[in-house]
Amino acid sequence: MTREGYKIFSEAAIGTLTLPNRLVRSATWDPSLFTEHKMTDAVLQLYAELARGGVGLIITGGFPVIEGEMLNEETPSYERIEVQGLERLVAAVHRSGNGCKVVAQLETGALDAMPSTIPSPFGEEPPRALSLHEIRKIVDCFVAAIVRMHALGFDGVQLHAAHGGLLSRFLSPYTNRRTDAYGGSVGNRARIVREILSAAREKVGSFPILIKVNCTDYVEGGTDIETFPELAAEIAGLGVDALEISGGMWECMVRSEEELGFPPSPAPESHTHLQRPESQSYFLSWAERVHLDIPVILVGGNRDIERLEALVRRGTVDFVALCRPLICEPDLPERWRKGQDDPTPACISCNACIYHLIIHPGRETPDVVTCLFKKDPQAYSQAQAWLTSWVKENVTAD
Repeated sequence: MTREGYKIFSEAAIGTLTLPNRLVRSATWDPSLFTEHKMTDAVLQLYAELARGGVGLIITGGFPVIEGEMLNEETPSYERIEVQGLERLVAAVHRSGNGCKVVAQLETGALDAMPSTIPSPFGEEPPRALSLHEIRKIVDCFVAAIVRMHALGFDGVQLHAAHGGLLSRFLSPYTNRRTDAYGGSVGNRARIVREILSAAREKVGSFPILIKVNCTDYVEGGTDIETFPELAAEIAGLGVDALEISGGMWECMVRSEEELGFPPSPAPESHTHLQRPESQSYFLSWAERVHLDIPVILVGGNRDIERLEALVRRGTVDFVALCRPLICEPDLPERWRKGQDDPTPACISCNACIYHLIIHPGRETPDVVTCLFKKDPQAYSQAQAWLTSWVKENVTAD
């Protein structure tokens, strides 16, 4: 049965951007792109397949705009986003013929300082707190990156303010204990995002700027279902064009499965055991609490096309995003639209792809991320054993 008439396959807008449908490929890390610093044929093929596969929007993995050692330089360097031939990625998506658009996700990368000095559950030394001068330099780096992506022809950018990255740590009351203008109230905690947006708008005008935020940190004292609506309203009022709802930061892995409601693994935003419909779309309860004047994108365990259509049709969310299923089946959206075969995704949410990502740094030449379950059953078994033991070996409650 064709689903051509479904609302989820209708045109929709994010700011000045018109998309052919309401399905989004959420940001998915690609180590080959960011380790080699050059565009490869394998990456181009990956993005072309995604575009032809039927999503309306692709969000890239996060481009790190600054590194820790750069904070000590007089002039910030933007070397980390200088991927040779990056404009070829934009062209590959636009040539798909399906009207698919591509947005570049931006994040800080690894820093040696954070908003506040909060101990880590991984036995590391607590980070030092950022100075006001360093915060201003970080704002400058984000603005320069937005300008660069605009010049390269990307259809927009997304600020990564989820999952315990730097911007996420400013927004969360758990990781932001500052007593200056960047801490305390929700408005102060969002100040760095406000400054990025204000400065960027002066340079790129109505160029679409999206943001990804945590609706829950899964830690006591962090963003939760009661405080998220206020945070979402504050962020929406800053001038972003769409808000993607996600959740989790690595600090939550000191908690048990009973406390969390899902098995902890080295990607708190990527839950496993999603065979039952009630375990899917696991950030839906938070999305139902917000009512914004900008589009809302829901990510996290979206697997059932009929359920997703119902969410979009009744206006609970405006867009739905997928990550792991499109690693497994980049053509899943087109198969859904045409009503071909079984609508159940082949992805079993096993997180073996995350194992695949984390072991990449030890490889001489990283390749693009693929579905390990389909590629190598033996490696899949090894990944499952590794995922099970990882938390016990790396996380301490002290």
